[in-house]
Amino acid sequence: MTLFKEWVPNWLAKMILFTLLLPNMIMFFLPMANEDVAAGYYGIEPNDIQFTISLYYAGFASFYCLERRFYNYFTSKQYFIQFQLFQLLCCYMLFSSQILLVVFIVRFVQGMLFASAVNLYMSMAIRFMKSYRAKEVTYSLFFGMLLCTTSFNNLITADLIDQYNFDIVYKLSMVMFAVSVIIVLVCISSAKVFHRHTLIQLDMSSFILLAVILIGLGYLSVYGQQYYWFESVKIIQVSVMVGLATLLFAVRQLTLKRPYIDLSIFKQKQYLWGAMLLFFMYIERFSFTYVGSFYKNVLHMDPRHISYMFVFNLIGIIVGVALAAWHQIKQSNVIWLWMCGFVSLMIYHICMTQMLDNAGNESYYSIPLFAHGLGVGLIMVPTILFIISIVPYYLAPSAAAFGLVIRFLGYTTSTFLTKFFTVYHYNLHYNRFLDYINYNNQYYLDKINQIKAYLGNNGLEEKTVPLVTQKVFKAQLDNQILLRSIMDYYSLMILFSMAILFLLVCYYIREKKVYVHFRPLLPI
Repeated sequence: MTLFKEWVPNWLAKMILFTLLLPNMIMFFLPMANEDVAAGYYGIEPNDIQFTISLYYAGFASFYCLERRFYNYFTSKQYFIQFQLFQLLCCYMLFSSQILLVVFIVRFVQGMLFASAVNLYMSMAIRFMKSYRAKEVTYSLFFGMLLCTTSFNNLITADLIDQYNFDIVYKLSMVMFAVSVIIVLVCISSAKVFHRHTLIQLDMSSFILLAVILIGLGYLSVYGQQYYWFESVKIIQVSVMVGLATLLFAVRQLTLKRPYIDLSIFKQKQYLWGAMLLFFMYIERFSFTYVGSFYKNVLHMDPRHISYMFVFNLIGIIVGVALAAWHQIKQSNVIWLWMCGFVSLMIYHICMTQMLDNAGNESYYSIPLFAHGLGVGLIMVPTILFIISIVPYYLAPSAAAFGLVIRFLGYTTSTFLTKFFTVYHYNLHYNRFLDYINYNNQYYLDKINQIKAYLGNNGLEEKTVPLVTQKVFKAQLDNQILLRSIMDYYSLMILFSMAILFLLVCYYIREKKVYVHFRPLLPI
């Protein structure tokens, strides 16, 4: 290898590559480490914080194809240093700026830089791996790290955010990127690893159109329910913009000699099958966000203990990815992995639907959280490698790029469903509860009297008891409505899982055996 200096052994070089990749991964869901605190730090709404995640994802997905041109232009050391310094600058801007537009722009740029980091780090790591086993382990390690990002961020930042201001996460991020630059300067040689290709005929138009589509979809998924969809002029304008951009993008790809994403990948029926599995897996993956609301609002757990609960999910992901890698190394039938993965996700949703209550011990939820992580870990890597390997070799980069778009669409769809069930179903269940909240309902009277007795026995002044009683009852009612909304959403996820398992059985009857043929491609 000419990438690292001669005194760096191979084992240390591999550790350095994945150590350098870790800060870029942490930045992905960092604002969601504590959504309320982050919103308070910037003086914005929680929805705006969620939109910053969509912007990061949109930058990542839209820039992938264009990034490969830059990847082939710079020497590896130059490229390492440049995007690490840009990430450091972005962290400083997020730390110092309170302007919402600046935060949005920086998050999109960070997504673009993340695409650069992933391409370079993984291509370098694959060069070390000569055997099929080693390459499979490398891919599994990368995607396992990516899946663990959300829970890992919550775990490492819970104590920091609790004891310091939110800006501590950006200060530490700047330190991590500064250390990364130093490591690159010390350990990586200046030799050219790639043949340099000039930066001409960059398809900026396709990049801009795809970015507009993804940003628009992210905006609709986050703010659509808030603005009552097409009752808002903003939502109508964004929807029209997304529709026109989609039409122009499709026409452009069909007419270009070298398309940004070759749409002929859709002629492969098995590619569509793999894309569908990936899409539904991502929807079920991000149903996990409801767990945080349940622990916080109903069980009243603090962020530190919530992060400890997510450790069970991390363990499940690690076990699932390891089992999937072992299964792939044996080159066994991948359908069994898919079936086991969606069965695990269905078990998670069934268990959580039955265990949602006003009170509960932490240990009760360890098995469902583990099952969720296990299911996602079993499905993720084999499905992505499947959609890359199922198309002709020259279409593989387009298959990988659109696979990333599919994952973004799964994330935005999950965000939309969560918003829909949180807002619409809240109103639905609230109105249903109101039908029973009257003085003819003995249960309602007993509950009110119980709250009054509790407040009176704990020293509250008699004249303030009625007002506080109504507030306490309203808080308990909100908890019940949240529980009903989560149960509705998880019931839908159970139906999703059952439908996918039925399709997998049909697919198994038709195909019998499906294998993933590994290809040394960039694992986006």
